[in-house]
Order: sequence, then structure tokens, then C-alpha cells
Amino acid sequence: MRTDVQLCVSEDFWKSIRKLPNTIQGKVMSLLDRMRMNPWDKTFHPEKVESARDNHIWSARVDDNYRLIWALIKVRNKPEMIVFLYVDKHDQAYQKARRLQFVLEGGMPRIIDLIETIPVVPQATQMETHQIHREPKPGGLFIGYSDQKLLDIGVPDEMLPDVRSVNTDDELDRLKERLPEDVYDNLIALVLNYPELVRVPDAQLHRNLEKYHGGDNLHLFVTSEEFKRALEGEWEDWMLFLAPYQRKLVYADFAGPVRVKGVVGSGKTVVAVHRALHLARTIGNEGPILFLTYGNRLPGVLSYLLKRLAGENAPEIQKIECRTIHQWCLAMLKQNGVNISVGNDAQFDDAIQTGIAQARKLYPGLRLWNLNIGFFRDEIRYAIKGRAIQNFAEYAALERSGRGTALSEIERKAMWEVYQGYQNYLASNGLSDFEDYILKMLDLIENRRVSLRYRAAVVDEIQDLNVATMRLIRAIVPPAPNDLFLVGDGLQKLYPGGYVLSSLGIDVVGRGTILRRNYRNTQEILRAAHAMVQNTRFSDLDESDAIAEEPEYSPRHGPLPIIKHGFDSPEQEIDWIAKEIARLKQQGLKDKDFAILYRWRNPYESLIKQRFSSMISEVTRDPETYFGPLMKMTTFDSAKGLEFKVVFVVGVTDAWMVPKDDFSLEGPALEDYLARERSRLFVAMTRARDLLYISYARGQLSRFLQKVPSSYFENV
Repeated sequence: MRTDVQLCVSEDFWKSIRKLPNTIQGKVMSLLDRMRMNPWDKTFHPEKVESARDNHIWSARVDDNYRLIWALIKVRNKPEMIVFLYVDKHDQAYQKARRLQFVLEGGMPRIIDLIETIPVVPQATQMETHQIHREPKPGGLFIGYSDQKLLDIGVPDEMLPDVRSVNTDDELDRLKERLPEDVYDNLIALVLNYPELVRVPDAQLHRNLEKYHGGDNLHLFVTSEEFKRALEGEWEDWMLFLAPYQRKLVYADFAGPVRVKGVVGSGKTVVAVHRALHLARTIGNEGPILFLTYGNRLPGVLSYLLKRLAGENAPEIQKIECRTIHQWCLAMLKQNGVNISVGNDAQFDDAIQTGIAQARKLYPGLRLWNLNIGFFRDEIRYAIKGRAIQNFAEYAALERSGRGTALSEIERKAMWEVYQGYQNYLASNGLSDFEDYILKMLDLIENRRVSLRYRAAVVDEIQDLNVATMRLIRAIVPPAPNDLFLVGDGLQKLYPGGYVLSSLGIDVVGRGTILRRNYRNTQEILRAAHAMVQNTRFSDLDESDAIAEEPEYSPRHGPLPIIKHGFDSPEQEIDWIAKEIARLKQQGLKDKDFAILYRWRNPYESLIKQRFSSMISEVTRDPETYFGPLMKMTTFDSAKGLEFKVVFVVGVTDAWMVPKDDFSLEGPALEDYLARERSRLFVAMTRARDLLYISYARGQLSRFLQKVPSSYFENV
């Protein structure tokens, strides 16, 4: 591609091309590939659309029947920008071209279809007319800012008097619906005296196109390789491309750590992928960039996306280490001569039982001994080791946020004895557990027995990381501008425990961002899933608990989620799913579009493998198992961070599979357990992009779904 040309694609282009016959789609892609090399190649007859309202609009010949509509933005001392707008048969394409126009809205450029956006203006009464023309009185909220400052942050010219008239936060809130979302956020940032949050758009159209990528309906390709891969890929490749406000977040400079919250499906992981790549390109020469996550399926997926975005052999890819936190610790421990032999679940349970037997002799008759082994397993993993507790004094003073079960002082002493017995058992057998990866590495760094060279870290799914892990991440990367980029959603937290970032020396005040718009799911899927968790309180790593608020729904629509019941056995359930998949494949869906998710492996894993055989793969660390041509199967937990066109959530039977009741729990402990199980089902349901099926055999539907309005589902 010519280095003096940038490429931009409108959403309307992708929508129009999906409607074309496959043979025509191929011709269009071939044309675009040639145009990126030379937009004036005479073989495709570039013509200016003289009848167009906007003088930027051109057309190109696809074949005898179809034409491509595109725009050329010429700016002095700037690269030319080619914007691919629309493709259709000749007459329809020209009709569309005549209606299109570039406009500047609140400091943001957009392509506007004039026919689709003509407003209906009601006839005003005399009183209404007087109100419309009344000049607002000047207010005091923004008295310290000039008109130019307010225009520079995106306030539309026609809204300037209204913004100037505002005296209070409440008055500003009443303007929210009339202001672009990012402009409202900028004004709020000024009110809160957080000027570093304000993103100031440039005043000229060409600079806005370059910086903001054309608004919500345009996508700018940073490199020709990025564009070429989009041509060669499928619609799914658009999971790599960003909305303008996401892109601003990716390319911003921050004075320190950044916290990115976001509703489900809002593109948090995609933002993290782009951010890692941006950091590698801009500060990667100062040291490697760590890209960390919790789930062991995700690093392979993230590495795949990075290579797909930047190119397989892009030099910046070599500057990014994409690992789970445990993978990274294991490699670093070996590199520093620390060898760890990790036991298995049976050995861990033997160690716990040994500790219980010893402690029970010292502290007989306690209520603690009525709890099942799962409580002790989680207490050691999340409350003691997960918080890097070093002695009983620290454990006695521990606030047990997120653990549910309250323990008296004597019960804490008994629990500490269980822990010591557990540790002694492992040590005597030369074993460690997975938490020791974190603790041993933390000890090496905090006691300066190892030197690191990392410049920054991007960390995904932080809601599932514990105190010890976050302390370790803070220790790995020295404080500096753009040092930590932390991404997560507390509503999707699957494991016990909680903490506040500021208590760990990670200050994100003034550098927190919330992504509210869902891009993944149809509105029907998201509505049903959100109704299940609506008003749920959860820890979001802040000073106080958060409440699950309604997200901004995606404009995409689709069928209602389907609940299928009436099966006598899981075998019948899987047989029905196989028939439904076969039916959907006749409508054009492919094997790779389907995923089957289950909470517990038994009995579904073996049944699914037996029924689908070589047609299905379990999602593992190998990215081919996720991106490859086969159907997918995995657990709720392992599906976190992934998405599929069609999802079958199986075994959603109350008290048997979702959740699997633990009768040793009661009160707050039971509530905490059920909250995490509800989050797991929420995660599973929201993996579905287009179609969601929920099924169960025997018993009744999960209690979590019984409070969702029945009109949100189709029962079959």
C-alpha cells in the first residue's frame, strides 16, 4: 500500500457486502486489495459522483452490475484517506452515494445518510417558539472555562449557550440526552476537577478522522497489514476493531495505573489486546510488556489475536509476553533456580484432612468441624495464601470480605492449626500448591533476590486475581506513567475473596474508565442474562460494593433465548442439541459457530464427546481449539473471556448441576456461594453472540432463571 494513503471502512460497507452473492463478495475484496495499492488504477474506472451532495464521494467498478462507493479525504501535508462506504448494484449504489455526506458533530466526524436522518420537526406553538428562541441565562458551573475550551472538548456550537447556562450538576444531567456521550463525560470530568480525563478533540475534520477514526460508523486501519487481514478474514475479525471511545482509551497517556471496568460484552479484552500492542510499539524499547490473565485458555487466544492484529512476524509482538500469572511465575522461578513440584487434588485433600485431624484434637467440639472439606480448601487458598498471610496475628485481624462464614477467635486458631498441618504435610512430601507459585515469586521480588526489566503490564480479568497476585503484579512493574492497565468486571467474579486496589498501593483515582456499551450479544440475550443478576451487589475492587446496573444494549437484535426442557436424561438432552445443530447448519451456520457449555464435567463431557466425536474439540490452551473449524465444548469457568455465535448451556437444573447445593453452608456463606454460581451462569449465557439455548434434564430449571420474566425466553 502507498505509505501516503490511510484506509477507513464504514459499517454500512460491511453490512452491504454481507448481502452480496459470494462471487461478488470475492470481486469486491479483490478490488479493495488493489485499491489499497493504487486508488487511481484505471482498470476499475474510478469516477467522481457528480450528483453527490458531498464532493468527496467517488465510485469504482466491481463488475458490469455492481459498483463500490468510496470517499477521498485530501488534506494538505497529511496522507490521503480512502473511506470505503457502500457496494451495491449500479443504480442503488449511486442512489446511496447521492445521499451520503461527511459532517462534523460535536468535534467528531461522521458519515451521514441524509435520507435516513431527516428529523421530523413538529410545528411549534407561539409559546413554544418563544421558549425555543429564549437566550439562556449565564450559569456558574463552567464560569472558569472559555467558550473555546468548551468547544475544544466537543461541545456542539448550538449547545454552547445551554452548557454555559448550567449552575449545578443536576442541571448538567438534564442536558445529558442532548450531548454526545464522550462530551458529557468530558464536562463531568471538568466538574469533578479531573482534567486529565478530558479528551480534547481537534478542531479540523481531517485531524478528527485521523485521531477518532470517523466516529461510531467508521473504522480506520492503522496499517496496511491490518486492512489486508480484514479482507482475508471473516466478520468475526471485527472483534479486533474498536469504537472511537475505546480507541481513545487504548492510545491515551496516563500518569499511572489505569482501571478499566466494563459491562459484559463491552470489548474489555479487545481493548486490552490493542493496549498491549500500543505499549509495545511506543515504550517496548524500555522493557518488555507483560500481558497477564487468570484463565489458562486465554493466553493462547490473546497471542493469536495479537498476531492477527499486528502480523505474524511483527517486531512488536516479540516485546509482549502473554502468560497466565502462574505460567509466568513458574518460568521465573525456574530461571532463578527455584524448583517446585506441584501436587494433585487428592494430595491436597489428604493434606487438609491431616491438618483437620491434628487441629481437632487441640480444639474439639467446634462448629468448624461440621463444614465440608471445600470450606477448608477455599480458606487456605483464598483467605490465607490468597492474601499472603504470614502469621496468626495477621490471620486473626483479617477482614473476611467475600468469605461469607464468620469465624470466632477460637475457630480462627483452629483453622490456623489446620493450615499449618496442611503446609507441613506438603513440605514433608516435597510438594507445593499453585498458590506457592505466587508467594515464592513475591518473596523473591520483595526481598530483592531477583531483578526484573518489565516496563508495563496489561492485566485482564483482574476480578479473579487475589491480593497476593495483585501485590506481585505491582512489584513486577515499577511505578511509572502507563505502567499498569487493569481490566475486569466485578459482576463476573467467580472466586471468593475481595480487596480494594488502593490498599495494595495501586492508585487509580482519576484514571478509571467504565465501558457501558455491549457489542457482543443481541439485545434479547443480554436482556435475559442481565435480568438474572439485576440489582445484585458485588465487590468491584473499590471502596464500596457496586450494584449490577443495566448496560447500554447493543443495537443488534435476534431471536429470544430458548429454554428446552422435558428430557428424561442428559443423553436425550445432548441428542436434541445434535439435531438442533444439524438444523441450524442447513441454514448456513458452520461447525465452528457452535459451543456447548457445562458447569460440571460429569456427565456432560463424556456424553458430548461420544455424540459428536471428531466434530467437536474441547477448548484448551491451544488457540486452534477456539479459532479452528470444529464445534467447541468447555466449562463455564473456562469459557470466560471467549465468545461464540451459538451457545448451548446444558444441565441448568436447580440443586443438581447449577448450582450443586452444599448443605453444609448457611446464612452469609450460602449467599456468597450462590452469588458466585449465579455469576458463572451469567458468564455462560453471555458467551452467546447471536443464539442462546438453555436446557436441562430431570428436576426443574435453575432458581437463578426463575425470577427472569418468562417473556424474555421462548420455551420449547
